[in-house]
Amino acid sequence: MLYLNYMAILEILQYPDLRLRTKATPVTDVKDPQIKKIIDDMFETLYKTPNCAGLSATQLNLQNPPRITVIDESSTNKQPFCLINPVITVTEGKSNYVEACMSVYPDYNISGKVARPDRITFTALDRDGTLLEIAAEGFFSRCVQHEIDHLNGIIYLDHLSSLKRKMVDKKIKKILLKM
Repeated sequence: MLYLNYMAILEILQYPDLRLRTKATPVTDVKDPQIKKIIDDMFETLYKTPNCAGLSATQLNLQNPPRITVIDESSTNKQPFCLINPVITVTEGKSNYVEACMSVYPDYNISGKVARPDRITFTALDRDGTLLEIAAEGFFSRCVQHEIDHLNGIIYLDHLSSLKRKMVDKKIKKILLKM
């Protein structure tokens, strides 16, 4: 029997969908064909979504989302990172940068300043199960932190000041009323 592994574009959940608060399930078998399929579908979704640098399984319409994130911050889509069970082990510094998210109405330019560590070291497994330890800074560091937050059921909006959060929530309510 011939098995064809068709990739699929997955639905990106939109705030305030409660599934965005789901904590991802750690992956215990990296070689599981279903895990490989999810990773392939996540990359397909990432590359078909304009202005998207990363996606976590918890942002997608998956049942029991695994602890997987895919990131490619390059403009050429030639630097793919698959991070399975990522954990930040070291943080240094802290700065504020503007963030946005594919799960928070990207077509409406919703964003906010988020304070995050400037530099991190993290561990993760790659798609083949190889243990990685990576020191990151700049935009890549911020992407990793943003996506790990998603895997923990946290949205960047949770990091905003209460005043900014109220303003963003008001804007989102207007958007939802128009839909």
